[in-house]
Amino acid sequence: MKVETLSFQEILKRTPDIFEAVVVLGQRALQINARRSAERQVLEEDYFEEEYPMEEAVEDPDYVEEDKSTVLAMEDFFDKRLTWNYPEEERADADNKPGKTPSS
Repeated sequence: MKVETLSFQEILKRTPDIFEAVVVLGQRALQINARRSAERQVLEEDYFEEEYPMEEAVEDPDYVEEDKSTVLAMEDFFDKRLTWNYPEEERADADNKPGKTPSS
């Protein structure tokens, strides 16, 4: 796996707030992990250890090395496949900050 540094300028082209980018990338990585976990759980439900006790670890010939979820999240971010928005509560809070008048 090739390791390279991330350019802050590239991140700032997508969002003016670096912390927002970190949160978005983190949430996307969590989504990827949750999906992978759900897929594995379905496969593991078919196996009952009581009926088939494992004596030693066996290499799975069908094992496929997957990219890390953070890498996939960054690819989605830089390829502009991610969109995000804020819940209505946060928008209302931002509108009601001191110095702003609530709109009717």
